[in-house]
Amino acid sequence: RCGSRAKGGGDWARSTMGETGAGQSVEKFSFELFPDHSMTVCLFEDVTNAAEIRKEILAQKFDAAFLDATMIADTFQLRAAANKAVYALAKDSLTTHGLHTELIFCLSGNRSISAALNTFGIKDNSQSVVVAVINADAAQLETALSALQGRRSDLSRLQDICDAEKFKKTYKISDAELSHPGASLADSAVCRIAIRDSV
Repeated sequence: RCGSRAKGGGDWARSTMGETGAGQSVEKFSFELFPDHSMTVCLFEDVTNAAEIRKEILAQKFDAAFLDATMIADTFQLRAAANKAVYALAKDSLTTHGLHTELIFCLSGNRSISAALNTFGIKDNSQSVVVAVINADAAQLETALSALQGRRSDLSRLQDICDAEKFKKTYKISDAELSHPGASLADSAVCRIAIRDSV
């Protein structure tokens, strides 16, 4: 194992922001090593306009990451990728052209940007979508969240939404690896996220 959640995903503080009329919440995570940065995350289910959102992403309407939730096992995985993206920003060494594209790229266990976008980004038929916004201001967040037509859900639902077989195939996670005490899909993914650039 390549480390605990504290080590693999960075040190985090979490706050929950109630959304008026939503009945659910948006969660905000702060980076201890990068105190000037934060990430705000929201999960949507029963999304009906994913294809439209993809077109607007290509038109650069949003400053946010729209992710296929079937490829996110836990916020730990997302936080680990965000930590790498913010670190790259701090070092002026982004591989992609923007911070939110870098976040999606950092979710991948390989170094293909297009493969990362195709695997982890929102698809035309995505019904469950995670919206992640790094350093969100109110207008930026509202633009991203209000664009999706769907139902907001608690982030704990990710473990039920995640497509375990597709996830294991993408990250090359074996059943034997998951048989170890305390092993999880998210932990295995974070190991691969953490070591990608060193292998």
